[in-house]
Amino acid sequence: MIFVSLGTMNMPFIRMAKAVDEYAATVQEEVIVQTGHTAYAYKHAKAFKFCTKPEMQDYIKQASVLIFQGGWGAISEAMELRKRIVVIPRYDKTEHIHDQFQLVRKLDELGCVIGVFDEKELPAAMEKAKNFDFQQIKKGSAEGIIREKLKEWLR
Repeated sequence: MIFVSLGTMNMPFIRMAKAVDEYAATVQEEVIVQTGHTAYAYKHAKAFKFCTKPEMQDYIKQASVLIFQGGWGAISEAMELRKRIVVIPRYDKTEHIHDQFQLVRKLDELGCVIGVFDEKELPAAMEKAKNFDFQQIKKGSAEGIIREKLKEWLR
């Protein structure tokens, strides 16, 4: 199962919703989407608006690959589980109250996630995620992982 979360931001993220639904049409694996405030008529993925934190954690644990928007909350939880994470950042002012690209670029450079900076690249990023060894990320809290990686990067 592939689990997707568009987050809880009250601004729609149609660009990601459309890309995910188009991708879901091309795979045999079930794609489940937590849509939040993004209204989109999914044709190929199963979708629901919101769930409880324990339900979200269960989806994250069960998924073979995760596709997230660029918010730190779900990303950090998934990193702690060393899951395969593909992230599509939201644009500043139109899809979020700030630009998520900087965080996602850095996490991508550090090997913590696979960043998708053009939604047309989602299929290639998913192929990369299936073969990427996220187990290389050391055990520990997400914050600790980032601190370690940043120290390496700043050397």
